[in-house]
Amino acid sequence: MTDISQENADIIGEIANICIGNAATTLSLILGKSTNITAPNVEVLKKEYALCNDERILIKVPYTKGLDGTNLLIIRLNDALVIANLMMGGDGTDVSGMSLDEITLSAISEAMNQMCGTIATSMSALLNEPTDIGFPLINSKDKKTFEIPDELCNGTDIVKVTFRLTVGDLIDSDLLQLYPISIVKQIIKQEV
Repeated sequence: MTDISQENADIIGEIANICIGNAATTLSLILGKSTNITAPNVEVLKKEYALCNDERILIKVPYTKGLDGTNLLIIRLNDALVIANLMMGGDGTDVSGMSLDEITLSAISEAMNQMCGTIATSMSALLNEPTDIGFPLINSKDKKTFEIPDELCNGTDIVKVTFRLTVGDLIDSDLLQLYPISIVKQIIKQEV
């Protein structure tokens, strides 16, 4: 498989929908706010332009068991600051004075770790194989903690799954999940 068929992309979208839906429940519990995620929009792309957007943060989710490789979550910077503010006991209404300092990044990382742990558990149940992840890594315009996986930049197919994310009346935005072709192949192989 060098190209991803729409049928296989739709399978990834269905899996992502279940996994992210469960992760939204986890996020709701840790933030103490109603959190909803809509059904996804699934696309097959050669390049994802949100990888180069300074107003977004990238979260690398490395698989350590069950799948070999990574996928990427992308959220808006302001949404990440609202999540961090709520994680640190704030009400999430005014994040204009916040920056991506170590404490804020730590709060975002913990929220993403909880969500991604739920994603891994869901993936494990769907694929009927133990699936674990490492601690999520975050890239922002000010701080790079990982190199973007080459297969998300080299022109091979990727599956982009876009969800509408709402958190109370504080966030109404999108959440992107990118699956490189290597992960797609592994999931499809286990699904068949």
